[in-house]
Amino acid sequence: MPHKYLSIEGVSTFVYHAGPTTLPGVAPDRSRGRTVVCLHDAGGHAGFLAALLAHLSDTQSPLAFDQPAHGRSAGLDSLGSIERMVSFTGAFCAKLGIERPVLLGHGLGAAVALQLALDQPQAVEALVLCSCGARSDLEAADLDRMLRVSQGKERRAFPRAHYSPATPPEALRDAFMQGLKTDPRATCGDLQALVAWNVEDRLAELSVPTLVVRGTDETARAAASADALSQALTGAPALAIESAGHMLPFEQPAGLADTVASFLGGLP
Repeated sequence: MPHKYLSIEGVSTFVYHAGPTTLPGVAPDRSRGRTVVCLHDAGGHAGFLAALLAHLSDTQSPLAFDQPAHGRSAGLDSLGSIERMVSFTGAFCAKLGIERPVLLGHGLGAAVALQLALDQPQAVEALVLCSCGARSDLEAADLDRMLRVSQGKERRAFPRAHYSPATPPEALRDAFMQGLKTDPRATCGDLQALVAWNVEDRLAELSVPTLVVRGTDETARAAASADALSQALTGAPALAIESAGHMLPFEQPAGLADTVASFLGGLP
């Protein structure tokens, strides 16, 4: 995928985009379909969304960026709160002159997208929320484990449970290598931000078209959370994509892209 660096709020930010490569300081081409800004999960980066962007680019103009301290963006620590991530996402859109994008978020990124749409509904055309509920389903033991990892007290483990049993070994190897690009301290900050986030009492305020998507092999706890979100949102369809776990955008990018294209095709 074409990529470039942009300075967002003083942070050198790594950005993937579709279409031709452009000069520094020149916004990527966004002439195809709708602009879809893709937001990555906790501890991840835009590389996990690269294949999804490639598939979306057939009909849309997708972009994704690494949050500060994630992947190839500058920084050492997570922004630390969903609110600060919302602000950074808004600054990213403003930098590129993007008005009312479709926000496609995965996990933590879905929380950011949902929060932004609740706080600034006029700034969002539609939402695609992948593998996310209206609050974190993270167990205290998981957060404690990541805190120990970030302090060097425990070895970082590959989250095999986040992937479908159908995910091939070569994809798992790629995911393992991709995961090493973000420091555990940033991941820990992301998870702490998620645990502090809860918008269950605000869902009735949501006024933009929304699609909720999860994998059929998502963990039972996370699947229930995503299904509850869909049920709470009047008119928000919920779809499950085969042979995908929590890492749906990475595991089944073509299937997710087709689902998103169908959803967007039904918008006014």
